[in-house]
Amino acid sequence: MSNNISKKIKTGTLRLRVFAGPNGSGKSTIIKGIQDARVKGRKLDLGTYINADDIAQLIFKNKFTFEKYDLNVSKKAILFFASNSGLISEEFSETMLESMFNIKKNEVILKHSQHFQNLAQIIARFLREKMLENRKRFSFETVFSHPSNIDIMRRAKEAGYKVYLYFVSTEDPEINKFRVKFRITQKGHAVPEEKIATRYYRSLELLYDAAELAHQCYFFDNSINDETYRLINHFKMRESEKVWDTKRKSGFTNWFKKYYWDKMK
Repeated sequence: MSNNISKKIKTGTLRLRVFAGPNGSGKSTIIKGIQDARVKGRKLDLGTYINADDIAQLIFKNKFTFEKYDLNVSKKAILFFASNSGLISEEFSETMLESMFNIKKNEVILKHSQHFQNLAQIIARFLREKMLENRKRFSFETVFSHPSNIDIMRRAKEAGYKVYLYFVSTEDPEINKFRVKFRITQKGHAVPEEKIATRYYRSLELLYDAAELAHQCYFFDNSINDETYRLINHFKMRESEKVWDTKRKSGFTNWFKKYYWDKMK
């Protein structure tokens, strides 16, 4: 390991922050709270922030550019990445991807808007890999229903990053379904109800493994409508041991107890 890389690892200058939780749990609210928070009088540095939904909106308006990320990207690079990403399927094939966009002067130009959200997901995943490859601080938002999220957390940790996980959930996927329906009335994006439920449980099943990779992990519950989300627990690693803010079981939620706490035993 080079001296420069060793120095980065020792000083903790490389950080990955992951904002995770099922659709409709309130990730955007958590992120805004973190962005506005101050630690010792200073705002947290989230590095390059990657959000597939934000990217999708820019792509739809033909306003997305890779220059924001200090990258020069070709269409060929996106197609090559997509072919090995696990995001290609019968419903969204490589042929469909290739026919829907061009890249000119680092800008993504849509030929048609069908499946533009799929393209945004591929680009978001591509950007995450580039940030890791270029050893830059970055953060991303995810429903966390796919093991690829754990994979990049693991590789980031192995590369010397301090990984921070901010996980938010509710007690029941029916809450999430209601929230997504309401979001649609506010011009938010729709998610099929069956996907909301499936992703809810997949996300929680991956929580334990993800938290075990974290330098710090924050667990938030956002089950009660019209009330602020609450921090149910938090730990920080010190000399390979978890140091918890509190272990009061009275503050536990069912999902936290089932999908994380009980698995530690």
